[in-house]
Amino acid sequence: MTDPARVVRAVVVALVVGLGLGFLTQHLQAHLPGNWNTLANSGAVWVIFAFMVTAGLRLPAGWSALLGFLTLMSALTGYYVSARFIDDVTSSASTMAVWLVAAIVGGPVFGVAGSWWEAGGAVGSTGSWWSTGGESQRSETRLWHVSRPVVAVALVSAVLLAEGIYLLWHVDNKHTSGRVEVVFAIFAPISLSHTTRDRLTGFLLLLPLALLGIAFYGLFDVLVAS
Repeated sequence: MTDPARVVRAVVVALVVGLGLGFLTQHLQAHLPGNWNTLANSGAVWVIFAFMVTAGLRLPAGWSALLGFLTLMSALTGYYVSARFIDDVTSSASTMAVWLVAAIVGGPVFGVAGSWWEAGGAVGSTGSWWSTGGESQRSETRLWHVSRPVVAVALVSAVLLAEGIYLLWHVDNKHTSGRVEVVFAIFAPISLSHTTRDRLTGFLLLLPLALLGIAFYGLFDVLVAS
């Protein structure tokens, strides 16, 4: 059973980090040069913060899903409070609704992913999706093998790649930001995976996950335009 005091501390950390992320997003978006301010107001950056928070807090996946959600909801609160009451900027209802959905979905998903990645680093990443016993030993000879830490890294890489492609194809004057995100997407499996086989599997998972991300950004365009 997870220590309740540890959970309370983790919730406070998630809320504080989220508020700071929201305020910082609004501040940097207003002050960074045009080609770079997209990275401040980036869905990919936000969900990666949820990933990092839960990886650092090291709680089970269920709690990590909640912490990821709280991190992004707190970030939304910080962002819109800062925009409205400090910079006197308003946002459309459709834009707020899209970011709310992103927090509800992306927060828990990347919160769990952070938990999976941290657990994989602690025990090694050779275990299969479902077990870590004899089956993982038998799988050592496979060229590729899906495990939870590998999926976690692939999610991080995919969200960067999807947003990078979106910026390159659909947003004028944001191509530099898009290229930066694509580069980080390629290096994520290399730097965050624990073995060569994990890196290979991560790259194999990258394409289908990135396609899902691109579909989300296409839906984002439709909703914001409506």
